[in-house]
Amino acid sequence: MSLLLENNILDRFAQPNVVVGIVLLVIGVLVAIFAKKITKLIRKADKVEPNDRIMLTLKAFALLVILISLIVIIIE
Repeated sequence: MSLLLENNILDRFAQPNVVVGIVLLVIGVLVAIFAKKITKLIRKADKVEPNDRIMLTLKAFALLVILISLIVIIIE
């Protein structure tokens, strides 16, 4: 815990686990944002219902990736 307080912000962002965590975070957020468009491409339909199984799976995957990224960022 004391190592987290001794590092400045630039040293913290330069650590490999933080860089990997930020990349995973961006991937998770992008999948969550584009879940509806991806579902439209897969279904080849103009309209997608909010309870579509593919869209819910993509959003659950995005949430899992975001959670993993936060864990990776925290762990040193």
